[in-house]
Amino acid sequence: MKHKDAKVNEPTAEYQISPVSIPVILKVGADRLKEPLSRLEIFRDGLPKKSFESLKELSGLDYNTLANALGVSSKTLQRKDTFDTIQSEKIYELADLYTIGVNYFGREGFRRWMDRPLFSLGNRRPLDLIDVSEGIDLLKIEIMRLQHGVAI
Repeated sequence: MKHKDAKVNEPTAEYQISPVSIPVILKVGADRLKEPLSRLEIFRDGLPKKSFESLKELSGLDYNTLANALGVSSKTLQRKDTFDTIQSEKIYELADLYTIGVNYFGREGFRRWMDRPLFSLGNRRPLDLIDVSEGIDLLKIEIMRLQHGVAI
């Protein structure tokens, strides 16, 4: 009996030689982000505009989407030079999510994944969940399930 090859049309991971990392995205020294107490100080001091702009470029998200995620207006976002503690934490969380996603799917593949409704998320688009920390955690879990081949 002949065995037929089954084809699956799921997004595939693009493995890169130099993976994206949080320090690269945020343009902050890796040693400063390694320890939780150091991160705490970075968040309290506020991430600079260049960290936000780098995340914006990698993610391909517009000011309105990122403003929504950070809980500010897009005008405020454009005027900020240094972000407050809560916004800095959120920028870090988004950078962490994009690090995981881009390293698994590739930049364009992750952008498409973020914009596509997922059955496992109640047919919501992942982009619609990035305004809440719990939503970002759910997205990271979804990516980890895909990485480990866990069926939904």
